[in-house]
Amino acid sequence: MTNFRILIVEDERIIAMDLQLQLQALGYIVCGVVASGHQAIEKAIQQRPDLVLMDIHLEGAMDGVEAAREIHRRLRVPIIFLSAYAEDATLLRAESALPYGYLVKPVSPRELHATLQMAMVRFGIQRDSDEQVERFCKAMVAAQLEVWEWHVEIDQMNVFSLNEETLLSPSSVLSETIRHFLQQIDPRDEPAVAQAIEHTSQGGGSFNVSFRLRADAPADTRWMEAHGKRFDDGERGGRLIGVMQDVTERRRTEEKLRQAVTVFESTAEGIAILDAERRVISVNPAFSQLTGYPAEETLAWPDIDTLYQTPHSAPFLAQLRQGEPQTWQGNANYLHKNGAALCIWESISIVPGADGVIGNYVLVFSDISSVLAVQEQLDFLAKHDPLTNLCNRRMLHDHLEYELAQATRHHSMMAVLLIDLDHFKTINDSLGHGLGDQVLAIVARRLQSCMRASDTVARLGGDEFCIAFGDIDTLSDVDQVAQKLLAQLAEPVVLEHMTCYVTGSIGIALFPTDGASVEELLRNADQAMYGAKHAGRNRYCFYAPEMQKAAEIRLQISSGLHEALEQNQLFLVYQPIVELATGRVQKAEALLRWRHPQHGDIPPSAFIPIAEECGMIGDLSEWVFDEALRSVRAWRQDLHSQFRISINVSALHFREQRNHQRWLQKLADSGVPGDALVLEITEGVLLDADYAVQEALERYHAAGIRIALDDFGTGYSALSYLKRYRLDYLKIDQSFVRQIAEDPRDLALCEAIVVMAGKLGLEVIAEGVETAAQAAILRNNHCQYVQGYLYSRPLPGEAFLKLLQKNGGIAVA
Repeated sequence: MTNFRILIVEDERIIAMDLQLQLQALGYIVCGVVASGHQAIEKAIQQRPDLVLMDIHLEGAMDGVEAAREIHRRLRVPIIFLSAYAEDATLLRAESALPYGYLVKPVSPRELHATLQMAMVRFGIQRDSDEQVERFCKAMVAAQLEVWEWHVEIDQMNVFSLNEETLLSPSSVLSETIRHFLQQIDPRDEPAVAQAIEHTSQGGGSFNVSFRLRADAPADTRWMEAHGKRFDDGERGGRLIGVMQDVTERRRTEEKLRQAVTVFESTAEGIAILDAERRVISVNPAFSQLTGYPAEETLAWPDIDTLYQTPHSAPFLAQLRQGEPQTWQGNANYLHKNGAALCIWESISIVPGADGVIGNYVLVFSDISSVLAVQEQLDFLAKHDPLTNLCNRRMLHDHLEYELAQATRHHSMMAVLLIDLDHFKTINDSLGHGLGDQVLAIVARRLQSCMRASDTVARLGGDEFCIAFGDIDTLSDVDQVAQKLLAQLAEPVVLEHMTCYVTGSIGIALFPTDGASVEELLRNADQAMYGAKHAGRNRYCFYAPEMQKAAEIRLQISSGLHEALEQNQLFLVYQPIVELATGRVQKAEALLRWRHPQHGDIPPSAFIPIAEECGMIGDLSEWVFDEALRSVRAWRQDLHSQFRISINVSALHFREQRNHQRWLQKLADSGVPGDALVLEITEGVLLDADYAVQEALERYHAAGIRIALDDFGTGYSALSYLKRYRLDYLKIDQSFVRQIAEDPRDLALCEAIVVMAGKLGLEVIAEGVETAAQAAILRNNHCQYVQGYLYSRPLPGEAFLKLLQKNGGIAVA
């Protein structure tokens, strides 16, 4: 191949042209012809020729030898010198440029071609060799290895310190005797190194030895590892050649690993090493001692969750994997192999893998069951009364602060009850303190039995107790609790050889009306308790006089309702429901009334809420259903066969499935068709209704009973109710009807309700119609039914029947 690129450097123009023509004739490419050393360097850098023909004797500041040396240093391009004469001094000087040949001018084409070809072949061989050496040296640099050789016969040791800048350059070679080399080794290791070298130099083979270099301080100690082999060079004698490597960091790592292994094997804490799938790959002896599981058994587990009483959740593990740092400490519960629960303090750490994902989990734990048991006992004694195990005054204060915060946040009521046992000093004096303590313990259990788990029951000292509870809807809730407590206290106390009786006086303070702080509530409850004692003991007393009066009234009403049912003090009144299109009365709403022999007529608004609070509403609802059923059966015979009666149903009625079964059975036994009754419910029934309420409404519908949604618009008015539940009527509350003729907004609301109901297939009943104008507006807006004082007040049964018979079933406004 002759298409090499040649750069000619010749200051004689004719010779340069002759060389150029010869080269081109021989098939070479002349990439440049220059006449000075500086031009030669610039042109070589620019053109990157394959070979340079360089005249040794160039005119100017830089001759050919100097230019050739610079080009070779920068580009490693082969140089062939041109010279008109070949004196020894010139040739000797030219050797420093490492030329690939010499040509004496004038040059013949054959000589020129042969010299160029030989130079390029030699350069190719040299280049491959240099590249191979360079690769070898770079590999040694990458491995952080130093090359050394020891000429045994002349005792010369050369150490070649390699780096990327000076690969095998003369400046990187350190020459010394073997003795000087050994003197740099730590005295503890020098004999072993000397013996390895001596043995190899005499017997051949190879050696591998680790040693420390001398250091002024232990922290500065460096570890080296040397490998060597003997090579015989014939008459030149033998050589030991090898490599050395600084292994200080590796030795330190190995030392740390040895220490870690010692800790792993000897520590009292259990340790488990897991793989990325949380399978056990190694456990230490303490693990087996603490859990009872031998190491080989744990290796067969599908994952570490076998160890846990309650394994960590998937969200927890995901958060651990994504956390920074990837570690967690906390309490956990393990299961011993014998089934016993272990209270554990656990630490979980993630060891990253080489590719950035999880490599391992490390689980370290200690059994803190005994520590926790002691701590729990101390905590319990610090917060509880040792005789009764109730909260002590300190814990009561903490609970009251919490309950106050909750009540404040939710705008709810909270009650604090102080209980003092009546004449307990007499029991202590007569029976002794031992039996007195037994009485106190029994009283404590009775008080706890009356309360919920979330309520606070405390012993303040002596015979004084305190109870605090929240989530109070009405004062009746407090009444019931106080009555229950008094009843429990009044039960006989049976001791070993006798029975005694205990009563208590209870003072009640309420948040927020009676105080906004713990101290204020306790103080006012204490005053109320003394009020109960002054009133005769064995009773409860509210702190505020008006609350005490209200409590007495509630007690009278709840007690009076039992008598009202037994003594026929209850009765129904009926208000006509008028069909606007015809003026006929085809329906009536039954309303409950109570005529007390001493207090006269008591309005439903006074006794219905109390009946719901004290549990009497079920009996009242049953009485109303029976009376309405009896009336509608008679009136369907006396008035017309399609007559209906509406009754109001409490939300509490829907809490018991047996209520529905009983009513449906009574309906079937009476022989009255189901469409003779309309059940009026409020939105409160549907607000938190579950499937049971929906099922009950469906059962009533299946029996023919109609359902009306009462007071529509005054509650939540969620339109989803109208879609979800099967309803027949919407009753517009009288608050919208009252100003329908005067207030455009009330008119708009009524119109919207009527239109919406019509679209949903519901009929509308407007309540509280008192004027002809109101009736006319409702009629014009296609409201189907109305009721109110315009047509009639609610009337007793006989008067209602006479009214309709008198007018032939037509309502007269």
